[in-house]
Amino acid sequence: MGTSQGNFMIEINGVCAKYRKTVLTDVNLKTSKGECIGLLGLNGSGKSTLLSCIAGIKKPQSGSIKTEGKIGFVTQENALIDELNAIDNIMMWTSLKRSEIMKELEGPELSILKVKDFANVKVKNMSGGMKKRVALTSILITKPDILLLDEPLAALDIPAKKDILTIIDSFISRGGTVVVASHEEEMFAHCSSVYYLNKGKATLLPKGANISEVINA
Repeated sequence: MGTSQGNFMIEINGVCAKYRKTVLTDVNLKTSKGECIGLLGLNGSGKSTLLSCIAGIKKPQSGSIKTEGKIGFVTQENALIDELNAIDNIMMWTSLKRSEIMKELEGPELSILKVKDFANVKVKNMSGGMKKRVALTSILITKPDILLLDEPLAALDIPAKKDILTIIDSFISRGGTVVVASHEEEMFAHCSSVYYLNKGKATLLPKGANISEVINA
């Protein structure tokens, strides 16, 4: 994957990637510490593929991706085990002991997600919002420098959306870098810049662009 040079946390140059068919063609993107980059596009436009390439899960056919620091990836599917409770799922991602995890959940950062309130509930009995909170906590507890989020607000109620946007803002304010794929207009209000993925290309939208018009075009 390579290490970023200069001040960039992520540096993507001329990336082309195939997933069943060509999805990304000559994608270029750079982001620094404390920035949130939004990825906007129709289903199948390559948003998830680009996130997977940044995370190192998929390998592009050409081009380069350089990153700096530890990457945490919260997928749209939520990589959780149904038969385990919230704490046991989090333990799959960290070497921390149960008592140490509980302390982290009560801290100023992770307490925003309120996972402590349902720490012993099995995933199979959780709502979509609860699952998203656990999945995000599982990654944030590993202290990543870069956070990749695939549709973090999808199918969530208003309180869950508010808490997840708050934790994202908190992560950015501490110097973290976020790349987020979303269809939610409110998500892009928290982004430093937004790229529109269409026909394999990633186009930087101008500041003040009407996201709603782009989404509904």
